[in-house]
Amino acid sequence: MTAKLTVYHVSPSSERAAAAGVKWQVEGREGRRLLHEPHRTQKDAIDAARHHAKQHAPAQVIVHALDGHVRSAYTYGNLPAAPPDERGRKAGQHGGVF
Repeated sequence: MTAKLTVYHVSPSSERAAAAGVKWQVEGREGRRLLHEPHRTQKDAIDAARHHAKQHAPAQVIVHALDGHVRSAYTYGNLPAAPPDERGRKAGQHGGVF
């Protein structure tokens, strides 16, 4: 059985949270636990997300810019194998049983 990939998102906080001094947040799901951590700087949020990802590998940290687009991503551990599609090949591979 392969481990499920845990994904952490580093994104800007809501306007209400930003008014209180919290500019960035880390969100993710660790098993059944929902993680939501506020941080004052993007660097602090990225460091926290990377720390969580290393503890819960295989994991991925996705960093969003202020406008919401994906700025960068970090992967920790071996990613779970993609399940075969209906032709017996894995995602991104050519060929198959047909």
